[in-house]
Amino acid sequence: MDRNDAGRQLAGLLSAFRGHDVVVLALPGGGVRVAHEIAARLRVLLDVILVQPLAVARCPDLVYGLLGEEHTLLIDTAAVARGELCDEEREHTEQLQSKILRHSAFSFRGEYPRLSLEDRTVVIVDECLTEAGTVRDACRMARMHGAIRVAVAVPVAGRQALSGLSPYADKIVCLHAPAQSPTAGHWYRDGAPTTSTDIASMLGTNHSAVASDSAAAAESAAGFDGASRITPASRSTSMRGRWP
Repeated sequence: MDRNDAGRQLAGLLSAFRGHDVVVLALPGGGVRVAHEIAARLRVLLDVILVQPLAVARCPDLVYGLLGEEHTLLIDTAAVARGELCDEEREHTEQLQSKILRHSAFSFRGEYPRLSLEDRTVVIVDECLTEAGTVRDACRMARMHGAIRVAVAVPVAGRQALSGLSPYADKIVCLHAPAQSPTAGHWYRDGAPTTSTDIASMLGTNHSAVASDSAAAAESAAGFDGASRITPASRSTSMRGRWP
């Protein structure tokens, strides 16, 4: 019916992904609605994962790496050598993309930092997968941020795209895998756009609900009445990695 319905159906196949060490990560856009429903039903935390491909202005088709939040870099050294990329143009590109990431992060989370993925299981969610590239990059970045297990959950995806993800995800869950490359417009009756404000609202609602559940559980276990609060995870240190 819509992306919420897709999330409900996917959540039924993800019952093993529960607990404080699980985070559902959405690609910004309509996939956040799918992910929000999954996270709400599994009672786990929800966040977005932000990744920018890196390419210098004179070689726009040559992606030499990925940039994540807190200047987490994954560099394709072969592409750097192939394009004869100098340090100055790379630095300019990375500064520009870093500004874009910070702006996106603020529009989605406000002043809150991203959730820590260190030693956690993550479930990466998108609304419709026509090619593997964006979700593949999200899988790579999640591991750079410290995730120990990466699953991918999508309502609909092309078979070729799914096969392209197999080297990067420990588990892939998909409701529908048509032979032809799918489009979101064909699979969802509700085509309303998902704005930054919508995403910020869904992230805030999920954090509040899970924090409330955790507080209630902590009070019950301790046997006393009192306030308990989950504080945002601290930012991870910057990391660099080589293209896998």
